[in-house]
Amino acid sequence: MNWDSTVDVLVVGSGNGGMTAALCCYEMGAKNVLVIEKGDKYGGTSSYSGGGIWVPCSHYTIEAGAEDTLVEAREYLTHAIPEGSVDPAMLDTYIESGPEMLRFLHDRTQVRYESLAHYPDYYSELPGAKVGHRSHEPTPVDMSLLGDEAEHLMPVHPMMRFLGRIGITQVEAQLLYVQAKGWKSMVGKMLLSYAIDIPWRFKTKVARRLTCGSAGVARLRLSMMDRNIPLWRKTRLIELVREEGRVLGAVIEREGRRMTVRAERGVILAAGGFEQNQAMRDKYLPKPTDTHWSAGVKTNEGDGINAGTAVGAAFKPVDGGWWFPVLCVPGESIPYLAIMEKSYPGTISVNREGKRVANESMNYMAYVKEAFAVHSPEHPSAPLYMIFDANFRAKYLVGPLMKQSFRPDFTLPKSYYEQGFLAKADTLDGLAKQAGIDPQGLKRSVELMNNSARTGKDPEFGRGDSAYDRYYGDPTVSPNPCLGPIVKPPFYAVRMELGDFGTQGGLETDTNGQVKDTTGAPIPGLYATGNCAAAILPTYPGPGSTLGPAMTFAYRAARHLTGAKH
Repeated sequence: MNWDSTVDVLVVGSGNGGMTAALCCYEMGAKNVLVIEKGDKYGGTSSYSGGGIWVPCSHYTIEAGAEDTLVEAREYLTHAIPEGSVDPAMLDTYIESGPEMLRFLHDRTQVRYESLAHYPDYYSELPGAKVGHRSHEPTPVDMSLLGDEAEHLMPVHPMMRFLGRIGITQVEAQLLYVQAKGWKSMVGKMLLSYAIDIPWRFKTKVARRLTCGSAGVARLRLSMMDRNIPLWRKTRLIELVREEGRVLGAVIEREGRRMTVRAERGVILAAGGFEQNQAMRDKYLPKPTDTHWSAGVKTNEGDGINAGTAVGAAFKPVDGGWWFPVLCVPGESIPYLAIMEKSYPGTISVNREGKRVANESMNYMAYVKEAFAVHSPEHPSAPLYMIFDANFRAKYLVGPLMKQSFRPDFTLPKSYYEQGFLAKADTLDGLAKQAGIDPQGLKRSVELMNNSARTGKDPEFGRGDSAYDRYYGDPTVSPNPCLGPIVKPPFYAVRMELGDFGTQGGLETDTNGQVKDTTGAPIPGLYATGNCAAAILPTYPGPGSTLGPAMTFAYRAARHLTGAKH
C-alpha cells in the first residue's frame, strides 16, 4: 500500500464520540490525530441533539451535593436493562469510567457540563433510580469563540431554538414549554439580550449563545482548535485497510479525491448509525419504518458499520432504534420530536381506531416501543394522532403550531390540512372524519380521559404515576399534573409518526472499545464508539444514554490505543 498520509490515529466522525476520542488520544500522547467528517458541517447528530449525557456519580453531581453511588447506578441498570442483552462487564466499565472521562475532559479541555437536578431517570419507579443529578447538559458557550468554524457547526434541532433564533437549554425548555412560573421573565431577558447584541446581528440572525448539543460539540471543537487537531469536512470513509489481521488505515474520499491514510496506532469509528439507509432499516428495524421519520442527520448511512463488517467485524443488531414520536411537518425536511407536548394535561394520542396505545407521559423511547408492541397490519400504531382542544391550544406549545397567541390558526399553512398533518373541527365526530379516525373509538377515549382528569387516575396506562411522567407535566394542574380534560371546541388532531433519532445496532466492541470479529476476538487497530458500536444502554435508562457511552468508550479506546494509565 502506498500511503498518501500517515497519522497516529484516524477518527471517523465529528460528534461527541469522535471529538472526545481525538482529544483524549492527544492528551494521552498520540499527538498526530486526524478527524474526518462526511458532511459539510461537523457535529453530526450530537450537535443536533439535546446534548445531554447520562453519567452517574460524576464530579458535577458530587459538587452539587447530590447523593448517589455506583452501586445504586448498577442496581438501576440491572433492573432497567433486560438480563442477557448486554455484557455486564460493559455496564460495569461504563459506570466506573464515565465519571473518570468527565473529570479528565474538565481538567484538560474547555468541556463543561451542568448537573440536572430535577431530570429523573427514565424508569424512575425501579430500584436504584434517581430523580435527578445523573444527567448533565453542556454549559452554554459563545458561538463567536469558534471564529470561522462557527459557520460549519451543525445547528441544534430547531425545537431547541426559541422563535427559531435563540438557543435554549433543557432546563429552560421545560420552563418555557409548560409556561411555568418565571417563564415570561426568562423570555424577556432572552429577547433583550438578543436585541442589544447589534454587532452580532450584522453577522447572523441566530443568537450567539449556543446551547444543548451544539454547545457540547462547540466546546469539543474549541478544545481541538486549542491543540491544532485537524478536522477534514466533506471527507468520507470508503473502506478500511486490514493486512495480516490488523487494521492499518483507511481509504477515504476528500472532496472527490481518493486518498489512503495510514493510522499507526489505530482507527476509531464514530460515524453514527444507519438511520438514513433505507435498505438497512428494512433489514434491522421493526415495521413500519421510513427514513423520513428519522431525525438523525442525513449523512448517517451506516458507512462506519459497513466498513467494519467488510473487514470481518461482528455486527450486533441490538433492539432497533433510539425511538421518538415525531411530527413530520409539511414543507420541512427535519421532523420535530414530540417529547413534551404529548405529555401535557389535556391531550391524548390515538391510532386510527381512536384508541390510545400507551402512556403518553412516559419517556419517548418506551412510548414508541409500547406502540410497536401492539402494532399489527390490522391494528396499526402508525400513524398516531395527538388530540387536544381549544384550551390546550391556548395554553401549551405544540411543535410548529406553537400556541394560539404565538401562531394563530389563521396563520397556519393550508398544506398542514391538505397533507393530513393537522385536522380541526368543532365536534369530535367532525375531527374524526377529517383525520380518518374511528369516531366511536375517539369519543370513548376522550370520555375516559375526561373521567381520569377528574379522578387523577388513568386506569388504562397509569399516566402521571411516575416521577418521570410528572417531569413534563403541568404543576398547576391537579389532582394529576399529566391529566386534563378535552372539552372545549374547536378540537385538533396532529399526525404523529413512530420515528427515531438514530439506530442502536452496530459493531460489537469490548470494554476497551476494540471492535470484535465474528469469533469474538478483538481486531487489532480498530475501535468504535457511539452509534457505530452496538448500544450498551438499549432501553435508554436516562437522558443522555447515547452520548454518555459514546464519550466514555471514546475515552476507553484512547486509553487502550495509547497505553495510557489515566
